[in-house]
Amino acid sequence: MANENSNSRVAWEHIVREKDKVGDAFYKTSDSVAEELHNEMVGKTVIITGVTSGSLGADAARVIAAHEPKLLILASRSESAIAKTIEEIKPTASAGTKIEPLIIDLSDQVSVRAAAKKVLELTPVVDVLINSAALMMIHKYTTNADGVEMHLAINHLGHFLFTNLIMSALLKSDGPGRVVNISAAAHRIGPFRFNDYNFGEGEAYDPTLGYAQSKCANLLFTRGLAHRLGHKRLLSYGVDPGGSITNLFHRAPKEEMLKHGWLLENGDPSPALLGGLKSVQQSVASYIVAAYSPEIKDKNGCTITGGIVDDTVAEHAKDPEAAEQLWNLSENLVGQKFSY
Repeated sequence: MANENSNSRVAWEHIVREKDKVGDAFYKTSDSVAEELHNEMVGKTVIITGVTSGSLGADAARVIAAHEPKLLILASRSESAIAKTIEEIKPTASAGTKIEPLIIDLSDQVSVRAAAKKVLELTPVVDVLINSAALMMIHKYTTNADGVEMHLAINHLGHFLFTNLIMSALLKSDGPGRVVNISAAAHRIGPFRFNDYNFGEGEAYDPTLGYAQSKCANLLFTRGLAHRLGHKRLLSYGVDPGGSITNLFHRAPKEEMLKHGWLLENGDPSPALLGGLKSVQQSVASYIVAAYSPEIKDKNGCTITGGIVDDTVAEHAKDPEAAEQLWNLSENLVGQKFSY
C-alpha cells in the first residue's frame, strides 16, 4: 500500500509539471472556441451531466446556452443545484433557449434508468452527450447499493448505463451524434484493475487510485464506443481538461490534497498546484472542441486536451483489449447487454 501511494504521488507531481505543455492551444477559452464553432452549435440538442455551480459542466452549459441550442438538458442529482445553474446562465443564454432539468443519481442504477426514460420522452434526438459528472478522491472506501466502489460507480458505470440507454436518440442525430467523456490526467497513474476493481472490498483502497481507475475507465469507454458504434456514425471523444480549481477540488479531502502537495499546511494552494492550473474557461475549451469541431471527425475515439488532439494518452487507457474487457465487465455490473 505504501508503495502504491508513493507511485501515485510521483505520477501526480509529473502531471502538474508537464501535462499542460500543449502550445498556444492552452490559452484558448470555452468562449473563444465557441465563437469559432458557432455554426456547428446552433440547433443542437445537448445533455450535460454534472452541472453544479462552479463546475466545468456548468461552464459548458453557460457557453452552449449562448449559441442557440435547440434543447439543453442539464443533469444532476440535485434539483436545487440545477436550478441555481440555470439562473446563473440565463443572462447570457440565447433568446428562446429551452433548458430542461434532469434528475440523475449516477451511483443508483434505478435513478439512471428513470433519467434515461425521461430523456427519451423529452426528445427523439440527442446530438451531443457530455458526461462530465465526477467524484474525486473520497477519503473513506464507499460503495453504491450494488457494491461497486463509488468512484467507479459514478464516474464510469452510471455514465456507461445512461449513454447506452439513450443510444437510440444519439444515433438519430444528423450531426452525427457525439459522446464526450470527461477524463483527467490521473488516467496515467495506472491501468484498470480488472482483477481487483473493488480494491479488495476496501482493504487495498487508496483514494487516488480509486479516482485514477475511474478516469482510465472513461477513456477505455470512449474507445469502446468508437469501436462498437463507429460504423453507425457515432463519434466518441475523451477530454482531459487539465487542472483547474472547481468545486471538485474543494470537495477533495484535505488529507489527499496535502499528500499530493496541492495544499500547504496552512490550507493555501501550493505553488506546484497553482503553476499547473488552467482557468475553468481554458479547461472547458476542450469540451467544446470535442462536442462540435468538424476537424476531429476522422479521429473517432481520440482524447482532446488544451483544445487539440492529445497524442500522449497512456497506452493502458487506449488498449483495445482492455476497452473490450471493460465493456463486458460494465454490462455484467449493470445487468444488461448492449448489442449494436
